[in-house]
Amino acid sequence: MAMTLTQAELTTAQPKKRDRRRSGNAPRSRVVIYVGRLLLLVVFIGLWEIASRAGWIDVALFGRPSGVVSAMKDYLPSDRAIESAKATGEAVLLSFVIGSLSGTIMGLLLGIYPTFDAIVGPFMAPINSVPRIALVPLFLAWFGLTIQAKVVLAVSIVFFILAENARSAVQSVEPDLMTMARVVGLRQLPVLIKVVLPSAVPTMFAGLRLAFTYSLLGVIASEMIAATNGMGQDIVFFSSAYQINTTFAILVELMIAAMLVNLVFSASERRLLRWQRS
Repeated sequence: MAMTLTQAELTTAQPKKRDRRRSGNAPRSRVVIYVGRLLLLVVFIGLWEIASRAGWIDVALFGRPSGVVSAMKDYLPSDRAIESAKATGEAVLLSFVIGSLSGTIMGLLLGIYPTFDAIVGPFMAPINSVPRIALVPLFLAWFGLTIQAKVVLAVSIVFFILAENARSAVQSVEPDLMTMARVVGLRQLPVLIKVVLPSAVPTMFAGLRLAFTYSLLGVIASEMIAATNGMGQDIVFFSSAYQINTTFAILVELMIAAMLVNLVFSASERRLLRWQRS
């Protein structure tokens, strides 16, 4: 006896097939992406090495990948590199924590209390528009060649990023959720914890990634202008001495550190967003 499917059964069966195809293609697409990234990196490094060896570019100015690898082997285990990494890492950590906490608290207050936002908000953009590099002489006069000068410069950048990010996250929460929370009798703090923060997780983590990047940039910039130690000082020293391969080695070290921190943020975000997929 032949079996036939009704039109309704066909329409319900087709999405399942499409879902299976999509789930089966997902691992393949990830493999293609990873292979593509690897090929792009290999091609770039290969062309750079070929150009330097063929004399198309000046090795004294642009270095070469094999020289960068040799410089990394010499520089990274050295006492200077370890001390510089400690000095820069400590300043970045302090500026990120202080700037993120203070900026997030300010942004949440601006988003939750419209009156407070109306009073303080107009001052945020003009203050944030001041070039931070122009403030370095002031910070040096106030704090000297200390870690405080580096931290204050980076915090002045991170604070405004997280403040604006947190305010936007609060204001982007669905009005219906806020209305329902007030209807069931939730007050400001429970609303913040149970409604605002869970809804704002993706936006907040995007701001945290950006805040770490700018805290690193702020500290490095401060060290390059005036400091007694740090990776920024090493970049200036080795580049002025035309040790370009060592300069690139320091930059690679910074990129690897930023990538590792970004992976930590991504893993933490996926863990916190499990409630959305359940």
